[in-house]
Amino acid sequence: MDKTAEQAIHDKLWQIVSPLVGGEVYESRPMTEVGYPFADFEDFLSSFTGTKNGAFARTAVDLNLWDAEDKRKDISQAGGSLFTQAMQLKEAFGYKISMRVSDSTIRVIQDRTVSPPIWRCMVHLEFDI
Repeated sequence: MDKTAEQAIHDKLWQIVSPLVGGEVYESRPMTEVGYPFADFEDFLSSFTGTKNGAFARTAVDLNLWDAEDKRKDISQAGGSLFTQAMQLKEAFGYKISMRVSDSTIRVIQDRTVSPPIWRCMVHLEFDI
């Protein structure tokens, strides 16, 4: 395989989230002014459990979706769509994966650290590999 399992999940999620935010996806939070909506990857955590046949991996991903103050409904729908599509993933670039639905979450908050306030949808996804 050409990618690590973590990179394969990253790339699959990029493909899912990109159309939800008009192609504006960043590896990390942009430090300059960008338009809304956009998404950024916050972090990945991979953990491993040894078995007699090798290692069983779990990867957790945190993504953020952002939109303007009057677009709460849009950001909520984008987060829900990301969650639903991620739940349907069965493979990522040759890796068999499955989302741990009960360990995955969506949180929508209003970010008041900027003026005008903006909406942030934090999506936490966990996958077994």
